[in-house]
Order: sequence, then C-alpha cells, then structure tokens
Amino acid sequence: MAYLSVQELFDGLKEELKLTVITPSVTLARKIHSAEINRPGLALSGYYGYFAFDCVQILGKTEIGYLKKLKGIERVKNLKNFFSYRIPCMIVTKQQTIPDDFVEQAIAAKIPILRSPYRTSRVASQVTVFIEAAGSPELSMHATLLDVYGIGTLIMGKSGVGKSECALELIERKHRLVADDIVEIRRENRILMGASNHMLMYHMEIRGLGIIDIKAIFGVGAVRHRKRIDLAVTLEHWEREREYERLGLEEKTYDVLRIKIPHLIIPVRPGRNIPILVETAALNQRLKVMGVHPAQEFNQKLIETMKLKTEKLGLQK
Repeated sequence: MAYLSVQELFDGLKEELKLTVITPSVTLARKIHSAEINRPGLALSGYYGYFAFDCVQILGKTEIGYLKKLKGIERVKNLKNFFSYRIPCMIVTKQQTIPDDFVEQAIAAKIPILRSPYRTSRVASQVTVFIEAAGSPELSMHATLLDVYGIGTLIMGKSGVGKSECALELIERKHRLVADDIVEIRRENRILMGASNHMLMYHMEIRGLGIIDIKAIFGVGAVRHRKRIDLAVTLEHWEREREYERLGLEEKTYDVLRIKIPHLIIPVRPGRNIPILVETAALNQRLKVMGVHPAQEFNQKLIETMKLKTEKLGLQK
C-alpha cells in the first residue's frame, strides 16, 4: 500500500470522528505502514511475542483501564518497552482521560496521540476503511462515467467520437453523471470505484457549447459523487471491414487495475441512436447480474428447436 501520514489520517477523519490532538507538540508526519489497526493490551501488559507496532494503535476502555491499574516497577518497565517501538500514532476512544505519565512518554518518543468521543468499534472500523481507501491503486482515464439504471457505465472512445454528446442525452433521460472527460478510478478490494476530477466535478465540455454545469442545469438529481464501475462501453467510428458482435454470446472484458469488467464495442454512424443502445446495454447487464443471459437462453432455445426438428425428420424417414 502507499504510505499514509498521520496528518493525512487526521485531516481525513477529524470531522467524521471528531478527532483532537492530545500531543500538539508532536509532529503528525509519521507514516502508517499498514491498513490494519491494533489493540495493544497484551503489549502494555508486557507480552511482545507478536506486537503489530507499525499499525495505528487503538486504546479503548480495556487498555486505559489497565493503564490506570498498572503500578510500580512493572509500570515503568512495561511503558519503557512499549514506547521503544516506532508506533505511527495512537487513538484513544470514548473521550477517555489518559494518564499524565503515558502522555509524557508519548511526547518524548514523538508518538502522536489523537482522541475521539466515539466508541472503539466505530473508530477502528472507520480508520481501517480510510487507510485502505487511501492506499488503494488508482488511475485517471479519458472517459465518461454515468449511472445508467444503477449500472456504473464507463463510456470510452477517441476524442470526437461523441462520448459527451451521448452522456448529455442520457442525462436528459434522467440518468446521472459521475464524471466527464477525466474519470478518477480507484480499486477498492475487488471492485472499481469511479469519481470526477475535483476541478471538473459535475461539468461537461460540449463542442459548440463549451463548458456546461450539469448540476446547475439539470439539478442535483442528475449527478452523483462516485459510482462502482460495472460496464465499459467503447464508442468507435463504424469500420466497414470490421466484424461487430451480433449475437452477444462472446463475453468481452476490459482490464482496469487488474480487474476485468464486461466490455462492449458500439460502432457509431449517422442514424444510430447511441444513447438508447447504451441504456439497453446497461439493462442487459443488470439482467446478467441477476443470472439471466438473454443471448445464451436464445441460443439454447435455438439448439433445442433444431434438435427437435432433426429428431422429427429422423422419425419420418
């Protein structure tokens, strides 16, 4: 994963988790090397057989309760061992009070401590999701992404083939724009999520019109911030010599960040209603997700009909 700084973690979650910094004199520049989180109860008790020190350390009621009861030489020894590790940061949950000597040793070791009023399970879950998302592989693609009947449809093609015009017609038909011209794609586990470039968000460039604001013209219902990519459609100028798919039996895929998504190539020429073809492709993909494959079912019926006719002819002879 790409290394994330504690500062980036704090900036990304300070509103959502109401994070505050308990050690303001300590820099937040340390890097987080793992998307996992760790509850350091065993380490604080003196067991270091396995200590995931390079993770964000979450201190809940159990850890803080144990710290308050830890006394004498054992406390000094355990805390000295604990702070000898290069821990990226610690987050204390439920707005708990932290022992003064623990904070002092954290400052001496230059380990930042953050605090949240929320319960431990919520903090742990959201920190994990945030770090995983921040470290996910990503790329920018010249394409247009729309939500068509709930199917994230990535429309690709050479410049001037009509991607934006097709998208504009789909928006007028009450589908939603995610991104035009530049689609920021991020791999999250085994799915692809697409979003708009920050500068171009909700805007489209239409030749002859210029830059238009889709949200302002069509309303908030015509846009969405991000969408899972379920289908890729390539628009290309019709080539007379090329054989295009006519039955739909052959399943083509398009590889993005090592994830394969269904891929269709739609030839463009005067008289073809491309937006309605994209709508139909999205609906057809929804059927396939539900386990219905119209082309395969039609082919199977055709084979069965031919088989019956062949058997009848054999009986007649």
